[in-house]
Amino acid sequence: MNYDLFLNTAVDLALQAGEIIRNSFGGDFDRGFKSCPSDLVTEVDRQSEKLITAGLRKAFPEHVIIGEENEKAPEIERDSFTWYVDPLDGTTNFVYGIPFCSVSIGLCRQDRVLAGVVLDPFRRECFTASAGCGAFLNGRPVRVDKLRQTLPESLLVTGYPANKSFGERLNRIDYHRIIQRCSNLRALGSAALELAYVACGRLTGFWENTLMPWDVAAGSLLVEEAGGRVTDVDGNKLVLEPYLSIAASNGLIHDELLKFL
Repeated sequence: MNYDLFLNTAVDLALQAGEIIRNSFGGDFDRGFKSCPSDLVTEVDRQSEKLITAGLRKAFPEHVIIGEENEKAPEIERDSFTWYVDPLDGTTNFVYGIPFCSVSIGLCRQDRVLAGVVLDPFRRECFTASAGCGAFLNGRPVRVDKLRQTLPESLLVTGYPANKSFGERLNRIDYHRIIQRCSNLRALGSAALELAYVACGRLTGFWENTLMPWDVAAGSLLVEEAGGRVTDVDGNKLVLEPYLSIAASNGLIHDELLKFL
């Protein structure tokens, strides 16, 4: 199947949402929190999601849409075309005036990601992929980092859940052991964009616990289509379910990364 119509629609909506984010950055906007005070949300998140959701519903009225700010997510049938939308991944960065966040839109069906876009609205970098067709940055093909073949050479990235009640899941990872083993470790604050950076070779590997499907749907496809590997932190097939764990890499370091996780 040709996924160009799906992908082109997602790209167009991501670019429009990116305009909202860029024009609102550093301004005065309403903000609040969801599960806890560190789990931030703003009116910009909601405006972006409203635009994307309306556009997808108009273009594909029979598709299911799951957005981060949806309060009532519909039931998903395995055969349904399902869109996972993160209208502003990196809200904490956005609120604090750090220009590192993204719009992420991914289309799935039968447990397979078919198309995805991750947009950095500040650098105007648009990462795209469709199943079997490769990964691209502003229309140019990208590949994962093939220079670093071991963990000591690798620049890794991770993230931390906003809700502190998930601290126990963090504790299962020995961060000191990882830091001692890899070249260096980053935490940049947007899982979707971090996955895009793995896909284009800027980072060698990534892992995180307690993410949601909309955080990783598009980014996981980018990594795989760029020649990398994606699993959960135990090495199993990634399943798009709530509070998932993910490990993504250039493939060359993947087994070693999993061992130290």
